Formats: sequence, structure tokens, C-alpha cells
Amino acid sequence: NQHFFPFGNLKDGFLLKKPFAEVMLELYNSTEQPILGFYATTKPGLMIRDPEIVRLILIRDFQYFHDRGVYMDENVDPLSGHLFSLNGEKWKNLRAKLTPTFTSGRLKAMFQTFLDCGKSLEVYLSKNANDKKEVDMRELMACFSTNIIASVAFGLESDAIAEPDDTFRKMGRKFFDPTFMNIFRLTCMFILPHVGKFLKVKTVDKDYEAFIFKMVKDTMNYREMNNISRKDFMQLLLQLKNTGKVDYGDDWTIQSKDGNAKTLSINELAAQAHVFFLAGFETSSTTISFCLYFLAKDHEIQAKVQEEIDEVTKKHGGQITYESLSEMKYLENCIDETLRMYTAVPVLNRECTKEYQIPGTNITLDKGTKIFIPVQAIQTDAKNFPDPNVFRPERFATDAWNSEKGLKYMPFGDGPRACIGLRMGKVQTKMGIVLILSKFNLRLGDKLQNTKKLKFEVKSFTPALEGGMFLKVTHRHKSP
Repeated sequence: NQHFFPFGNLKDGFLLKKPFAEVMLELYNSTEQPILGFYATTKPGLMIRDPEIVRLILIRDFQYFHDRGVYMDENVDPLSGHLFSLNGEKWKNLRAKLTPTFTSGRLKAMFQTFLDCGKSLEVYLSKNANDKKEVDMRELMACFSTNIIASVAFGLESDAIAEPDDTFRKMGRKFFDPTFMNIFRLTCMFILPHVGKFLKVKTVDKDYEAFIFKMVKDTMNYREMNNISRKDFMQLLLQLKNTGKVDYGDDWTIQSKDGNAKTLSINELAAQAHVFFLAGFETSSTTISFCLYFLAKDHEIQAKVQEEIDEVTKKHGGQITYESLSEMKYLENCIDETLRMYTAVPVLNRECTKEYQIPGTNITLDKGTKIFIPVQAIQTDAKNFPDPNVFRPERFATDAWNSEKGLKYMPFGDGPRACIGLRMGKVQTKMGIVLILSKFNLRLGDKLQNTKKLKFEVKSFTPALEGGMFLKVTHRHKSP
């Protein structure tokens, strides 16, 4: 594809003229071919447009593409050594150790903590409904997600909703706010790993790094000294620290050290805490806020979701439970449709780890070839999803979009490197929506009502509306 030195085909993204997802979508739409070659600066990469080839890369022939090929340097940047970025055997071993952390049994045990984090959300929305103020749902859901991550992951109290200067929220901003340095760090991590390696880039701000290390060390030391056990992610990291493994059972105790086990260092533990914080924070808040936008826009769909919430909650004695959330199938369809249209991660990265010939073609990929899978573009292609710009939750009620013929829907990735926290993300997302729609009605704010085409923040890697996502909130027992 034609490219422009020194930016390659991503010029408008690098110059902050367009959001990164839009630049990738334009590249995707520039051809009908199953594979597109392009340049990220002076480095070539391949965009995979064909769902069948995507399936080969992510699942069937995973052994040729087991690395993401993103920037990571544990010596320069210890927090970069997390599950998302690790390669080869190191990734495989850590994935096996962490997998028991996210079982349905573990999440069920943590569920009351999720629920407790919703109390300040109801108080905040009730006040704004009484005052008839519009609410920026993206910021509110970022605060809600921050509270959950602080408590469920680290066992620490946080109320970013009531306290704008909450430490956890400030640290989340240090990583995600679209400053020049943050944009540069993310670009090095995902698009230009060779530049990150050459410049010895740190992927996080020094204050954020110090915060994560202090939080992990202090929490672990306090629990070990006082023999405290709590049902959260930090407790499971403590088990990894001492025994090198997390059991699939319901044991949350601090176990004695096992001299024979390959345990994790404090750097490795801090890196996992870091990625847990970021993944749980950004993906869920983005998904919840966009889902609420679509429900505020379509009152019939919103009413149908509320009816399901009421019926299922009544069946469970008026309580929101882990089981009741799993029974809300139409709500799940709405979340799936939101993730199809605006997935938090618009592109998946892979690297060819040994020479590979794409079946049915004469194309051979060399070791080291960078692969880009444009998730959002594939999921909004009319060939894959009819009427792709229409929010239609029913499409997920019956149709299986992924099959032996290819992957068309992959907001959490797929295959052995699919998102390990998928279950937790779904619980967190459902919880936020249920807490809101069980008590409140939503309508678009004045600005969004008069907007024909949504404008997105050009500096953000994840989809974010320019100027925020303001919705009107009213009590359900009052006329909307």
C-alpha cells in the first residue's frame, strides 16, 4: 500500500488527525484482498482481513503466532513483564499459574465485594437525578471501575465517585490520560516496539510505577505479618509468591513457602497487579458507557433490559446475585453488540515466531513478521455483520458468528491468548449496568441528542467520545 515517509500508512494517527481505530478502518477498507501489507513508520506489517486466516493465526496454527510482538523489557521497565506482553515459555508458564485466578468459583466468592462497590454509584446518580444534572457516564464508569479494581484486586478502600482526588483514580489518569508521553509510550508498545527497545522506554510514569510497587509490597507484608486472608486478587498473588501456584479449589489462605516451587519475584507480582488494574479499569468502563449510550438512545431496548432485570431479580428474592447476572441473557446480547461496534481494543497484535505458509496461498511469512488483526473493522464489516452500524442485540441471541469458517467476533481475542479476565470483565460490566437500570432511566444529553455523527477523541487508543458522554438520569418511579 502507498505510504508516506517517515510515518508509513499510519500518518494521520501519528499526527493526531484521526483516532487510531479510524486509521486502521480506512486501511482495512482500502482493499478487498484478504491480506494487506502496510508500513508503520519504516517497518512493514500485515493486516489480516479474512476471518478464516484470522482463525488460523489465533487458534489452529497458534504455535506459529504465540507472541504478540509488543514492546517489553523487564530490565528497563519491570512493570512491562506482565501476562499480556510476555513471550514463549515464560508466557505459557505464567498463563497456567494465573488461570485458576479467574474461575467462576473465585469470581462468585468475590461477588459481594463487587456489589459493595456499587453503593456510592447509586447515591451519586440519585443526587444528579434529583438535581436534573447530566452525567458524564464515561468518567463515572471509570470511577466505578476504579472502585471495583481497588477492592477486588487489592483489598483497598477507594471511592473515586465521591472523591475526585482518589489516589487510584489519579493513578489511572496517569496511565490513560492522552498526554504526549502516554501516547508515545503506547505507540512504542503496540506499533513501534523496535523504537521502544532502542530508546529503552518505560511504558509507565515513574509515579505510577512507584505507586504499584508500594501498594503490592505494603499489602503483602501487612497480610503476611498479621496472617490476614481476603478473597481478592492480591491474596492469589500471595499464593503465587509463596508456593508458585494457585489451586483451583476454594483455598484463600496464605500458604507456607514451598522451597521446590518456582515462585514469582516482587517485580513479576507487581507487573501482574499493574496489568490487572489497567485491563479491569479501561475495558469495562468503555464497554459500560457505550452500552448505556445505546440504551439511552433506544428507549424500547432499554425498557426490555429493565424488564429482564426486574424479572430475574424478583426470581432471586429481590437480590442481585452472581447467578442472577448470568441469567440476564438479553442484557448479555446488548453487551456483546456494544463490544462488536466499539471494542476497547480495536486491533490485536501477533508476531510470526517461525516460518509459516498461509494455507491456500503462495504467501510465506518470515519469522518476525508483524501481524495486525483489525478487530473493530472486521466486526463492523457488512460482509460479516449485516447492517453493521445498527445496534441490534438480537443478532447475538441465535447466530454463532464464529465457526470453523472463521472468526468474525473477537472483542476479547480468541485462542490460547484470549483475555484471561473475560469472565470478570463480563461480571463487572453487567453489574454496572444492572445497578443503574434497576433504579434509573437514561436519556441522551442535549449535546448527544443533537449529534448526527459521533466524534471520537483523536488522542485515545480506546474509543472515547470527544467532550464526554453526557446522559440524563431520572428515577424509574418518576416519569422519564
